[in-house]
Amino acid sequence: MSMNFAREQSLLRQKLQAKASAERAAARSAPFAGTVTFLGAEDGDVAAAAEALAAAWPQMGRAQMTAFVRTLWTSKVHELRDVGSRLLALRATLLEPADVPLLETFLGGGAEPAVLDRIARDVLGAIAIRAKKVWKDLRKLAAADDAARRRLAVVATERPLAADAEAFPRFAELVDPLVARADAALLAAIDGALTAAAATHRDAVQAFAAHHGRAIALPAATPSRTVAAAKPTPIPRKAAPAAPKAKAGKPEPKSAPKPRTTKARATKAGTKPR
Repeated sequence: MSMNFAREQSLLRQKLQAKASAERAAARSAPFAGTVTFLGAEDGDVAAAAEALAAAWPQMGRAQMTAFVRTLWTSKVHELRDVGSRLLALRATLLEPADVPLLETFLGGGAEPAVLDRIARDVLGAIAIRAKKVWKDLRKLAAADDAARRRLAVVATERPLAADAEAFPRFAELVDPLVARADAALLAAIDGALTAAAATHRDAVQAFAAHHGRAIALPAATPSRTVAAAKPTPIPRKAAPAAPKAKAGKPEPKSAPKPRTTKARATKAGTKPR
């Protein structure tokens, strides 16, 4: 069944508006100077609306989903854009490298950092896990003049780094030109990607951080899966208690022979034994 985009968008807006707060809308819209409309709904309500939409349209395909999200994005309503980013993340397996240009238009701005980070990490990064050629698009994004786009390119590397044991050289190629930039947000994104990669690329992360003078608080190391686990020391079974040994020099006394019954009876009767 075909989705009526205008109807679904209207229903979404009504649902979120019913749970909105004017005070919250005013506070969150201040940094955008009127370029984005905020209804004032809480993030939890937005997440629930996205999950309900995905559940209501299980047959939604790639083309329909991307077209609907594009419609939500052009509304310039923060909560609708947020629903769109969450829907893309929930159905990221439907997307292909051909969808990267659309995602890059979303990353151009006009949304809260959390929404942009979700598109970069959970959508663009998810495509890069399945298609290594997307790293070429990430390198182009990292070379953009816009500082926000450079940061998002780094954020997009987190999931591929964690999933691919051979991804670190591609990450280093992307990040090497960026480390020297005096951009606190960019450096924080690089440190975050290194931390996320530690479980899969610990040695490479430590070498990279030392080379570039980055102080990374890495999580505690976990034993490698390739290292054989130490064999537990077997617990000896309890042996049955041994019979006490006779002390030296004191041989055990031999039991006295039993008297012959016939002799004993004959003697008692006063007759000679046969």
